[in-house]
Amino acid sequence: MQLQTFETSDMAALRAATETVQAAAGVRSLLVLLAEGAGWPTAELDAWARRQTLPLLGGLFPRVIAQRRLLAQGGVVVGLPWAVAVHRIALTAQPEVPAALADAASLLVLTDGLAAHIQPFIDALYDTVGVTVTSVGGGCGSLSLRQGPCVLTAQGLEADVAAVAALPVPLTLGVRHGWRPLDPSLVLEATGAEGNVVHTLNWEPALTVYRRLVEPVAGVAITPDNFFDVAKAFPLGLLRADGEFIVRDPIRVEGESLVCVGAVRPHATLTLLNGSATTLLQAADDLGRLSAPTVSGRWVFDCISRVLFLGEQEGFGEELRRLVPDAVPTAGALTLGEVAGMASQRVAFCNKTATLALLP
Repeated sequence: MQLQTFETSDMAALRAATETVQAAAGVRSLLVLLAEGAGWPTAELDAWARRQTLPLLGGLFPRVIAQRRLLAQGGVVVGLPWAVAVHRIALTAQPEVPAALADAASLLVLTDGLAAHIQPFIDALYDTVGVTVTSVGGGCGSLSLRQGPCVLTAQGLEADVAAVAALPVPLTLGVRHGWRPLDPSLVLEATGAEGNVVHTLNWEPALTVYRRLVEPVAGVAITPDNFFDVAKAFPLGLLRADGEFIVRDPIRVEGESLVCVGAVRPHATLTLLNGSATTLLQAADDLGRLSAPTVSGRWVFDCISRVLFLGEQEGFGEELRRLVPDAVPTAGALTLGEVAGMASQRVAFCNKTATLALLP
C-alpha cells in the first residue's frame, strides 16, 4: 500500500500526490481520501476524477487520517496493489447492488453519509453478500451536515451514491465503540420512527422521554440550542441479536422528535448509552491490538463525533496513538457513520464507532 500525504486543499497538490503514487511500482488502483478543509473546487474535482485511468474510489470527509496525523485540509492518496472493481450504486429507496459483490473476498464501502436512503442500501448489500464477505468503510460528507457532492468514482464527484470496491483479498476487521448502557434494565421501543427520525419512545414523545432520562445525569436542561452538546455524550443503542449495540447518534430535534445519523426501524429495541474518555480509549486500545498473520497496511474509519466528544488535540490524539501503535502504513478518515460487517455480524451502518481493517 503506497501513501502520499498533502496538506493543502487544492488541485495542484492532489495531482502531484496522485502522480507520485501512480509512479510507484505495482500500483493498480487509487483510494483518495480528502479533508473538506476550506472547501474543494467541486467542478474541478469532478473533472479530475473522470480523467483518471486507474480504478478510483474516495470521498470528502470532515478529517483525514495519515498515520497518527489528523488532517483538516489536504488528504492522502493511497495506491492499492490490486485492480479492484469499483461499483457506483445510486442511493434510492430500492438500490441495485451488483450480484458480483458476493464473489469478492472483502469490500471497501464509501457512501454519502447524509443521503436519505443509506439503510435500504445497507439492507440490499446484506441481502447480496450475507455474512460471508467482510465490509468496511464509512460515510463521506461535511461536518456542517449540509449535503453536497462527496463521493468520488470514475464517474465524478457525486451525492446520493455509494462507491463499493470489490477486493480480491480478505481483510481482518475490528469494530469497537466503548459506549455502555446508562441503565442496563432500561428498554425503549421506537413506537414511532421513520427513516432517521424517532418520533415516539414507549408511546411518548421522544424528546420528552430523552429529557427525563438524560437531564438528571447531565445536570442541565435540554433545549434545541444545546441539544447536540448534551446528546453527544448520551447516544441511543440499537440492540443486536448478539447482545451488542449499534450506536445511533441523535444530532438535533424537530419538535418533539429526535433526528439521528442513521436509520431507526419502527418498533426497534433501544436503550440509552453513555461513555467516558476512559471507555472510548479502551475501545481504541482493543482495536490497536488487532493482529493478522501478515499486515501490509491499515485502514481506519472512525466517527467524527468521537473527536467532538474527546477533543481533537488531547483525547482524540490519544485515540489515534492507540489505533496506530506502529509504523504500518495507515490511512483513513473521520466519517459520518461507519460501515462494518463480518462473519460474526451482519453489515451495519454504525455511529460513534471506530473500525480498523488490516490488509494482508
